[in-house]
Amino acid sequence: ATASTPDVIVGTAELPSGSGGTISGGTASGTIAPDISLTPPATSYLGKGQCPDQSRSHDNLQKSVVITRFLRTSPQTANAGNLFAAESGVPEVIHAQLSEQYQSIGPSVLQQGFAATNVNEAQLKQHAQKIARQSRTQFVLSGTIHDMAMDTPETTYAPNLYRRTANAFHDVSGIEKFDKRTRTLSMDVQLRDGFTGDLLFNKRYTTTGIWNQRKPVGFDSAAFFKTPYGKNVVALTDRVSQELAQVIHCQPFMATIDSSPGQAQILLHGGANNGLHAGDNLHLYQVIVVGSNTDYQVADTRLVKRDTRLHLSEVYPSHSIAVVEDGSYLNGSYLAVSE
Repeated sequence: ATASTPDVIVGTAELPSGSGGTISGGTASGTIAPDISLTPPATSYLGKGQCPDQSRSHDNLQKSVVITRFLRTSPQTANAGNLFAAESGVPEVIHAQLSEQYQSIGPSVLQQGFAATNVNEAQLKQHAQKIARQSRTQFVLSGTIHDMAMDTPETTYAPNLYRRTANAFHDVSGIEKFDKRTRTLSMDVQLRDGFTGDLLFNKRYTTTGIWNQRKPVGFDSAAFFKTPYGKNVVALTDRVSQELAQVIHCQPFMATIDSSPGQAQILLHGGANNGLHAGDNLHLYQVIVVGSNTDYQVADTRLVKRDTRLHLSEVYPSHSIAVVEDGSYLNGSYLAVSE
């Protein structure tokens, strides 16, 4: 079929049972049928976290993000201080910072890790989509902690007489220059769109700090956050939160829709808690699943913008009632997207 160039989001999803990798939609009177040219793909609707035009910022509606338990590639580097809880502790710190600093972001924490690092991109997209469906969230945040090692552990745990004297001086004076008790935190952070699985943000963060605590205090203790290293970890996660918030603000609010053929009213999974009001209008995007020619049960998920819009007639805290503005009814899978 031919059509004017639509806005399309390209991602990867697991094929619904029995789909056979085909595109289907209703063509009966009153339905909105899929009208999409599959090749070449149109310009991606979602940006990569950039807002060249600040007027495109979508920070007036609250968007949900689930933060998974971080993975770790070198568990032994957490031995010093017994910091093995960092896998769940770092997500908790980011969750707290997002909650306190950004009203337009609704974060939650999942005590489940993301997919292992040895899977391919198609599987990562599928896993993000699965987590987002189960959590009913728009975004999925994951991370991998690569390193928490000390440069010279003996300077903290087995210092000679000179080093004990030097350590005492640094602890009393607060001067960190020439202090050898340095420790690293290196981690990757990824943000994915929950509807398509597309990667929106991927960055490695690294910081160092002085680890002067000889007791096995654990990651979640007050003693940990009082150390210079702990303070630098919090400063690093604050930078992570700021950059993630910028990416999320540049993305439109998106919500799933429940509709039945022949019914004009639809249920939208978003409401007053997200900042929606009765009378608001939202764009309508159709979810198109295109099967892969090479991979079994793998497909591209494309969100195609339709010419019609949704009008919110009733808004409740967690959901809304909407109607299609031209009186058509929906056949297929759709999303509501903020203007």
